[in-house]
Amino acid sequence: MKERGALTAARKRLVQQMPDLAGILPGSLLSRMVRCNKPGCRHCEKGKGHGPIWILSVSLGSRGVRQVPVPQEMKKEVGESLLAFARAQKLLKQIAGLNLESWKERKRRR
Repeated sequence: MKERGALTAARKRLVQQMPDLAGILPGSLLSRMVRCNKPGCRHCEKGKGHGPIWILSVSLGSRGVRQVPVPQEMKKEVGESLLAFARAQKLLKQIAGLNLESWKERKRRR
């Protein structure tokens, strides 16, 4: 088992790697093609439809899923916010693992 000082140092390094939490977003960024179904629409008649349009899909737990259209000019920002959320989750799991190890070590030494 690692000594307590090493666990504390490892935890501190992980905390320093945390992204700015002010702008994180949970969910997924989806791409869709949509059909307007207007008679004579050359895009829909060819079978492709219009788009792609971008959708932010967020799970609301037991209440279902919320899907929010994302303007093309905001796609990069939303993608970065989703990646920051995933990075924060990964780091939090690692920090929690170190905290558990530290707690078990303190308990053992009592």
